[in-house]
Order: sequence, then C-alpha cells, then structure tokens
Amino acid sequence: MSYSKVPLGVWAGLLVMTGGAAAADAVVPVFAEKPASGWTVTIGANGKFGPRYIGSDKMGFSGAPSLSWRRAGDPPSFSAPDDGFGLALYKTSVFSVGPVGAFKSGRYFGDDRRLFGLRDVPWTIEGGAFVEFWPILDRLRTRLEVRQGFHGHRGVVADASIDWVERFGAFTLSGGPRLSVANGSYMDRNFGVSPGEAALNGTLTPYRAKGGLRSVGAAAALAYRWSPAWTTRTFVKYDRLIGSADDSPIVRLGDRNQFTVGVGASYTFAWGQ
Repeated sequence: MSYSKVPLGVWAGLLVMTGGAAAADAVVPVFAEKPASGWTVTIGANGKFGPRYIGSDKMGFSGAPSLSWRRAGDPPSFSAPDDGFGLALYKTSVFSVGPVGAFKSGRYFGDDRRLFGLRDVPWTIEGGAFVEFWPILDRLRTRLEVRQGFHGHRGVVADASIDWVERFGAFTLSGGPRLSVANGSYMDRNFGVSPGEAALNGTLTPYRAKGGLRSVGAAAALAYRWSPAWTTRTFVKYDRLIGSADDSPIVRLGDRNQFTVGVGASYTFAWGQ
C-alpha cells in the first residue's frame, strides 16, 4: 500500500483507536482531503483499414493519434473512435460543450491513377466546437461536432452521432447511427470536377458538388480496460455517401459504400498534480 494515498480521515481514525483511554475523551478534528488538482491525460493511437480517400473503392492502411484530457478527480468519460479531439470547457453529468479538432487525410494522385488531372486534396486540420448530451445517463449519448478546415480545404462539416453504451465488467460495447453534413466549399473541394480537370483526365465529366447531406451510416466499438492506465479497442464503421457526394463522377469511379475497421490503444496518466 502507498501511504501517501491513505485518506486523512483514515489516519484520524487510527489515532482515535490507538490513543488509549485519555485520547478517547479528547476531541478529534476531522480534516477534509485536499481537492485534486491538475489533469488526467489520455493519449493513444488508432490503426485502421479503409478507403484511401472519401469515395474510393481502393483500401489501404492508415493511422492517427488520439488525445483527450479531463480535470483530475473527474470520472473517465466515454468516447467513440470517430470523435474529434475535444476539451469540455463546461460540463455537467449529462451535458458538455467545448472546442474540438480533427485530422483528416487527403486525396492524392498516387492513391488512384484514374484521378489523373485532378487536383490533390491535401491533409486537413479541422477545428470547431462540439456539444454532447446524454438523454439516458451512462447509456445513450448524442454528440454534434461542427468543424472548419484550415489546410486541405476551407469548408465546414458537421458530424452528428448517437451511441448506446453498455459496460460488462472491463468491457465497453458501444455503437449507433452517424450523419454528416457539409457546405458547398467542402463538397466541391472533395467531390467536384472542374472543366479543366475533366479535359486533362479524359474520362470524368465536369461536376460542381453542392452543400448538404454528405453521408449516413453507423459505427460500433468494443473496448477492454486492462488497468486504470491501459485500454484497447476494436471498431468498425460504415458510411454511405449520399446527395451531391453520391452523384460525383469521382465517387461513381469508386464506391459510395465506405467500410472501415480498426484497432486502437490508449494510455492514461496524471499531469500537473
């Protein structure tokens, strides 16, 4: 046992029991534990096998880091594999809101030679805000993220998700529907084909993608907590491109049905305490 972790109330109780008859008549003050300070940080990494770019029918491996943090003393919160990097600036037992960020891989000519003549879509850092609400505490979670791109695209995308969460000892099973909406700038950058690009490509026709619904789908994950520090999980996600995205010649060249499977691991530690 680490003596530094024994609450002060326990030490007070031991003093009362071992102080003898004289101490039994004495007044023993009760001390409150010092509130926890600092942060609890969780870092991790996810490896996945999925489409090389949005709308591709070719699969490949990729990886991405994950990061989350909470105030020391706060209980661990649920997160899905497709959540962005978020920090709750305001949080209650059922509601939280704060900034969020995400990293998105791009689309390059090397991903598919059939894309000859099309502009690359570089990797993107997206930043914005999230809102999370639990209609049923610890069981049903709803989340909305609205993010804007700052590198590969300058558009705005909104991702909505619903997850049912079940815990079985060290296991946590979760999953639910997904919906994604984007504005015209995002859609045209990822799914549009200019007349010049169409002329260079020779097989694709010019197309201007419009803002609106981008995809609908579902995701599921199974996590196992090996210890307070280490957690691993597997996950699967399906997205069906719809609306202006589905009508794109780029997607018609590939596949509107997007499947992704992956694994991840995370490590939790105290910082600044």
